[in-house]
Amino acid sequence: ILMPVVSLSPVFSLQMTKSVTNPEELGGLASQMTNDYGHLALQGRMAAATAEPEEIGFQIRTRVQELGHGCIFLVQKAGALQICPTDSYTKRELIECARAVTEKVSLVLSALQAGNKGTQACITAASAVSGIIADLDTTIMFATAGTLNAENNESFADHR
Repeated sequence: ILMPVVSLSPVFSLQMTKSVTNPEELGGLASQMTNDYGHLALQGRMAAATAEPEEIGFQIRTRVQELGHGCIFLVQKAGALQICPTDSYTKRELIECARAVTEKVSLVLSALQAGNKGTQACITAASAVSGIIADLDTTIMFATAGTLNAENNESFADHR
């Protein structure tokens, strides 16, 4: 789900803002943003449905919808600027909409990270268990080679 969010990142809004000087580029950027948001909405729906607790799912759903509204306004302003490329008021509005989209992207990311805490805990635990298994494998290897044998005649195989 992070890939579509990253596509709508502040870098994208910066491109949109810089295109104020080249309004002919706005159509392609608006189309790209629409596609990226469509992917995000689809994956956001799945993330919201599987999020625990339910409040996190509600947050994800709400913030993705708010981002969608911001994208709509941004695309509308881009279209308005293409119609009248010299209108300084529309340029300012486009820049303001791009800032709002950037802010909404960060809110979506924070909601996704809040829903990701359990997943991150599992990844951390799995990593710790993998480390313990690797340590045990190493110990078994040395014990089997005889470097950890006791001074008496007992061998690792006797205790294994």
